[in-house]
Amino acid sequence: MNISKEDKKILLAQSKDKTLQEWLDFFNNKYTKSQIYSFCYHNKKIIKKISKGEKSRIQSSNNRKYHINQDYFKTWSHNMAYTLGLWFADGCIYGGKMFDITLHKKDKYILKQIAKELQYEGNLYDYVDRQAARLNFSCVIIYNDIKRLGGIECKSNTMNFPNVPEEYLSDFIRGYFDGDGCIMNLKNNRINTAFTCGSKKFLDKLLEILKEHAGVEGGSYDPSYASLKFGKKDSIKIGNYIYKNNPELFLLRKRKKFDFLN
Repeated sequence: MNISKEDKKILLAQSKDKTLQEWLDFFNNKYTKSQIYSFCYHNKKIIKKISKGEKSRIQSSNNRKYHINQDYFKTWSHNMAYTLGLWFADGCIYGGKMFDITLHKKDKYILKQIAKELQYEGNLYDYVDRQAARLNFSCVIIYNDIKRLGGIECKSNTMNFPNVPEEYLSDFIRGYFDGDGCIMNLKNNRINTAFTCGSKKFLDKLLEILKEHAGVEGGSYDPSYASLKFGKKDSIKIGNYIYKNNPELFLLRKRKKFDFLN
């Protein structure tokens, strides 16, 4: 079908307002991309170019083996904040597009829940020699969003505490604790809760937040183990804080320990 006179007038007047794909959609696929482009080219009319971000989105979508919600980390929610916290503890990004979270095999169920959150339809990976389970996929958009949120490659010793909205701080911290936190010595009442991180500036900010929002009074940094430690009273306060929203995502074995304290 040749381009109608009315549609030619529209293109001549508004060509630069839409990309080639948008014009295709606008005309309900009556014409081919070649027809629209050729008409505009011969009439010296400019068609709107695709932005780099949109181009990356299209390429990522076209090259994707499995479906995933590429925009998951663009909108804050309790589950998104938890997932981000877990990633800060036990995740990595690399190669300009790869996203990864690796946990002990006994915690594989939480990776399945996160995969469901991300609407990821691919498989999880098992590493028998490392006793580990892994969520790993390629997505340029998610890689860039993690960087926008404060994540970096090779982050262990240099990362900063990200800028998390106050409403979701407890979820982020619960996610981080599930990855790099522990409760020790429950039986003899010498309770010790600890967060581990190679970046002291991350732990310093975490302590500041826990004092302000969870009401902890102590907290000491142990350079031997690169960890932030708390006694029993503060451990109870931390548990009450990170589980206060009756969350959907958490490691059951760690929550049981906090429940034991109460």
